[in-house]
Amino acid sequence: MSSEKKFSLLRGMLRTLGLSQEAADDVVNWITDLLGGDSGGDVARSPEFPYHLRDNFLSPAELSFLGVLRTTVNGRAVICSKVGLGDLFWVKSDDQSRFRIYTNKIDRKHVDFLVCDVATMRPLVGIELDDKSHQREDRRERDEFVNKVFQAAGLPLIHIQAKRAYSTTELGAMLAPHLGGKVESVAASAPTAQPVTIQSESPHCPKCGTAMVLRTAKSGANAGSQFWGCSNYPTCRSMQPYKG
Repeated sequence: MSSEKKFSLLRGMLRTLGLSQEAADDVVNWITDLLGGDSGGDVARSPEFPYHLRDNFLSPAELSFLGVLRTTVNGRAVICSKVGLGDLFWVKSDDQSRFRIYTNKIDRKHVDFLVCDVATMRPLVGIELDDKSHQREDRRERDEFVNKVFQAAGLPLIHIQAKRAYSTTELGAMLAPHLGGKVESVAASAPTAQPVTIQSESPHCPKCGTAMVLRTAKSGANAGSQFWGCSNYPTCRSMQPYKG
């Protein structure tokens, strides 16, 4: 039997024991490194750290939605992104095997956004931004599992379809029941309560960090021309030229 088939069999056994796919891969990779390590001589090998900073912590779609979410919440709550489920939920350790199985099930899974109380950082509601990848069978299974985890722990989870335009009024209405109505009045009176157009190439405001939206000048020498304006207008009046 080839080494690849042996490792594939080992992965299957580890999954049967309750390890997640990622955890099983880690075990196999560790064994591979151990078997392929340099055992000659007494000179200790220097530890390797082959890590590099990612170009984008958030995708353009996630970054754009974050800007709209910030505008909607307007400081009434704290927004965290890409929070690991292992940092949110825990499993009772009265049965060690059961603890390991269910802990592995949430290992390396995260929620796109987590809205927390300003004073205590207590999680209030999770938000999943669903793009086209969530239509895949494996993603649907993953989403169903995550939904049940949130439900079992009593933490609300909202799914929002990724798109080019969002309404702060609609988003505020969705969040208000979970934030004690703190967002409802803000969303209703905010200058950006009308649908905000967010494009994948939208820049972010250099002053407040909110996603900028494409606007059209209605008067003056530049009437009819387009420009980037802060979606937090009129609180922030930052503008940037649009190069179409």
